[in-house]
Amino acid sequence: MRLAPKIFLVSALVIVVLSAAAGWSLLAVQRLVTVNREIATRSIPALRLQGAVRESVRSLVRLEARALVLRDEDYAAAWDRRAVDVTETLHQLGTYLETVEERAALGETAATFEEYRQHVEAERHLVAAAQSGTALKLAEGPSREAAQRVDAALSKMTAATEAALARAQASARALEERTWRTVATALLASVALALAASALLALGMTRSLGRLTAATAALAAGTWTEPLPAGGRDEIGALSRSFNRMAGRLREVERLKEEFFSQISHDLRNPLASIRLAAETLQDRAREAGDAKQGRFAYLIDTSATRMLGLVNEILDFTRLRAAAMPLDRQPIDVLKAAVRAMDEMRPLAEEKRVRVDLAADGTDFTALADESHLVRVLVNLLGNAIHFTPAGGAVSLHLAEIGPRLELRVRDTGIGIPAEALPWIFEPYRQAHGRRQGSGLGLAVVKGMVEAHGGTVRAESEPGTGSCFTVTLPKMEAAA
Repeated sequence: MRLAPKIFLVSALVIVVLSAAAGWSLLAVQRLVTVNREIATRSIPALRLQGAVRESVRSLVRLEARALVLRDEDYAAAWDRRAVDVTETLHQLGTYLETVEERAALGETAATFEEYRQHVEAERHLVAAAQSGTALKLAEGPSREAAQRVDAALSKMTAATEAALARAQASARALEERTWRTVATALLASVALALAASALLALGMTRSLGRLTAATAALAAGTWTEPLPAGGRDEIGALSRSFNRMAGRLREVERLKEEFFSQISHDLRNPLASIRLAAETLQDRAREAGDAKQGRFAYLIDTSATRMLGLVNEILDFTRLRAAAMPLDRQPIDVLKAAVRAMDEMRPLAEEKRVRVDLAADGTDFTALADESHLVRVLVNLLGNAIHFTPAGGAVSLHLAEIGPRLELRVRDTGIGIPAEALPWIFEPYRQAHGRRQGSGLGLAVVKGMVEAHGGTVRAESEPGTGSCFTVTLPKMEAAA
């Protein structure tokens, strides 16, 4: 089956299963919301009304005392109105109370409040009969006790309501936990089912694409050897077969190219060495004969042959690095001494271009297990590039630092910099950031290969018009041992 119908069927199944889980989750959440709404619409109003009754009773006691002492009809009328409000509020409370304890406390509160009302009525009759002393004793004795019993009954009611609220909240929390547990279980089960349905398709696709990705990376690194399994009948199988054909062809082309460069390089080294020897002989004879013109020509021949021999050596080294056949004589060396050698070798070129070169070091131990000649060549390449792309009056610095178990060498210049679009491929072979200039385009590729052969890394940072910085890190002796 092709990929399109497979993906459609699996996607449809996943959507159906997840939609069912979402619907179940919404129903469970709705039940939880209903329970919480019932708590909010019963317990909270009940507690609010109970607080209002308690405050009203305390206000009644104060009004009672003022009406009794001052014999003011306004206070008596206010007491009557407030008492009616309390009675109505107690009646309204009955619609919110559900438990036996709450209703019992409500009955006790109503009874004691009625008793309190009767005491107040008795006080008024005594005052009307000119028995104020007896009325005052009644107010300070039985009447006050009745008011206190009303307050106590209200406290019982409040405690019963709060206990009922606590039980309801605990029940709601338990329901909430069950709801979310059920929702999570349903969701996980749905996801597991959907994943199980898509596992075969996803696993097959990821395996095939993973093999294809690994083969592509190996092909880019030059280490690809075995063809991909391509037995599938879908698009990935067809892609794998096409990749095998392409990779085989590319490997053959790469092999022929490397053989050609290697053979040409070997064939060129001997004639170039002979040309250099002859040019040196001609320079000696020109100096003896005092023929400056002939000496100049011999010098040009020697310089050109030297440059061509350097290019040939770069090609040979790059070919060896690609084939992992670069001979390394790794011994404990002082990297600072190697940096001094490279700096001394490049100082004449820097003086010729009027570029200042500096060397600095931070640390105490710069010992590394490396091939000194190759390390010097890495630094010479980086310094040569920095000097070449730095205008007169600029500066090039080589900084060596000891950073934990590694050594860091930074070559920084104040030159023209590297375009941002060129940085990602600056270490690729036969590529030059500033167009075709002198050189083979292999210098930085050889640098990268030699550094990695020593277990190190190299990276480049640059800002056009400001300069570039190449950073090489190498393991120290204790880290490499």
